[in-house]
Amino acid sequence: MNFLYPNILWCLFALAIPIIIHLFNFRRHKIVYFSNTATLKTIKQENAKTKKLKYIIALIMRMLFIAALVLAFAYPYNPDQTLKTDDADNLVAVYIDNSMSMQSQSSEISLIEDARASARKMVSNISPSQRFVLLTNSRQPDNEYPMNQDEMLMSIDAMQTEASPMSINALYENLQMIMRRNGFKSASLFMYSDFQDNVMNLNGIVADSAIQIVAMPLKSDYQQNIYIDTVWLSSPILQKDLANEINVRVVNESGKDVKGLPVNFEIDGKAVAFNTIDVPANGRNDVSMQFIINDGKDAVCHVRSATVSINDFPITFNDTYNFILNVRPIIKIVELSTAVETHGRASQQSQSPLATLFSNDSLFNYTRIDPRRIDQQYLSDCQLIIIDGDIVNETMMQSILNLAKDDCSVVLLPSDADPKIFDDTLSISTIASQHEFFDDIFVSIPENADLPKVYKHVQIDNKRFYNSLSLISLQNGTSFFTLSQIGSGNVFVFASKLDKDWTDFTDNSLFVPIMYKIAMLGGKINRLSYTIGVDKELLINDLSVFSEGDVRIRDMENTFEMIPIVELRNNRALIRLYDELPSAGFYTINKGDEVIETTAWNDSRKESKMKFLDGEEVDKILKNKGLNVLAVMRADEFHSNDVMKMMVRRSMLWKSFIILSLITMLIEILVLRFWK
Repeated sequence: MNFLYPNILWCLFALAIPIIIHLFNFRRHKIVYFSNTATLKTIKQENAKTKKLKYIIALIMRMLFIAALVLAFAYPYNPDQTLKTDDADNLVAVYIDNSMSMQSQSSEISLIEDARASARKMVSNISPSQRFVLLTNSRQPDNEYPMNQDEMLMSIDAMQTEASPMSINALYENLQMIMRRNGFKSASLFMYSDFQDNVMNLNGIVADSAIQIVAMPLKSDYQQNIYIDTVWLSSPILQKDLANEINVRVVNESGKDVKGLPVNFEIDGKAVAFNTIDVPANGRNDVSMQFIINDGKDAVCHVRSATVSINDFPITFNDTYNFILNVRPIIKIVELSTAVETHGRASQQSQSPLATLFSNDSLFNYTRIDPRRIDQQYLSDCQLIIIDGDIVNETMMQSILNLAKDDCSVVLLPSDADPKIFDDTLSISTIASQHEFFDDIFVSIPENADLPKVYKHVQIDNKRFYNSLSLISLQNGTSFFTLSQIGSGNVFVFASKLDKDWTDFTDNSLFVPIMYKIAMLGGKINRLSYTIGVDKELLINDLSVFSEGDVRIRDMENTFEMIPIVELRNNRALIRLYDELPSAGFYTINKGDEVIETTAWNDSRKESKMKFLDGEEVDKILKNKGLNVLAVMRADEFHSNDVMKMMVRRSMLWKSFIILSLITMLIEILVLRFWK
């Protein structure tokens, strides 16, 4: 145990004062005359021992009181629990949380600027011989190599102020890696953060006693936020000159109801819709807006940049949501059937109900092909693949299912050669109308609805796909139409072929909306948006990225450029990002001067949740994982004091001595007052 103010220990000489008082009793004795002294002699002998013991206990308590008080004012501390800021083998790591939530205001400046100023003061107070690293959510490699004091101060000044949040677990592992890479035996980690609840992920963390932690929670003066959580389209297919609908979800992270909040919708920078919304306190609400695209442009496969926004001060980084609109993309449908070769492609397509449905609509590109004469790469950009019977080999089937995992829809029809074909005439009896597949197909089903009849069917093997769900069932309880989700795509299975000798389903009013819905659910229609820090990969259908020249990702102003990693996956181009994009907005994927695809990016909405941990909660969570936490304190406590002294002053030993002094005083009072 060491002392911050050892000179005060000279006051221990005051222990002589109670000793002197007890050795020299300055009290005057009053003589009382008494006739019979024989009895008094016995009483005096009995009380002398008790009185002497009482005075000795009082003497000890007074000496302990003085000693404990002196030691408390000398400020004792454990030298093993102080920062190693004068050790050449110790690395000083400063973590500044530069996520979007740190843009919130604290007093007159933002939290990020408050953290920057405090970190500068702290680094300046540490010995210049120390080595430093600056840790941020941006993971800048240049900052993660040991720097001297001047370099560290310049890095703090040049630090970016916007990045996706990093979990405490990832931060800790990164520091351990830097220590091992540079041969440091210990590290002192200063953490400046608002400590949002969602970043306190410590699962699987391995505590290292060589890493000392000083956490400094920063608290915003504004703990209320209203933000756009997500955006989705009522229909994935947008059409020119027709009404389309977009849905916006707004979340209110405050204790007050919000009335009449304006919601603005823009396409290519032009306002196209406007609405207002009421959001309850600590709740959410959805608003819909209709819009028509009729600006005279060719809308086929045309990509539009769209933005939905609200106005919420002072936390504004999540008030805008960017997304991409693909106006009437051509949906590529391929039906694999051997009937093409037998009857001639043209005549058979005219007789096929699927050809009748899809061939005459410019929204679809429908083709019927013999699977024995097809290049599998031709299927790579399909939205819907229909397999008419058991006509593909195992290798091709697996390739098609792999496409389904990447958002494609697959329809499986039974084979004429199936050994178990039931000839019973049955009606459809049950439709899972509450399933989301039927959301925009049914409003309600009348009791006397005209449902299709089935003349021949097979037993669907529900064990083929582990999560198979029956959407339409027959009278005998067997499935007629099932859905299985595989990865991001869907596999639909019919118990009957779509020929008239199997079922009249193709003549029923259910046929068109169900087949249209299956086609529209097929993926490979560009995603509305991506999330910075979450999405690291993009799948695109254009294989021209594998031609000569680098693929580059650029922002719309051409102020940022990245060369991503490009790989081939299931005959589609996988664009892999090795680093995060600098900010939310629109980015193009380019091959030379050609724009291959436009993408929209948004910040993670996790930071929009206004739930932060206070100092006690941070301290408890870190210590519960066995981390070496020296202190959890306010950032401004470094502004006018030496860092080492501030760490020493966090010691709680002085409180123990104060408590001891009060206990000794109480014991002395009880002994003198009640011991007779």
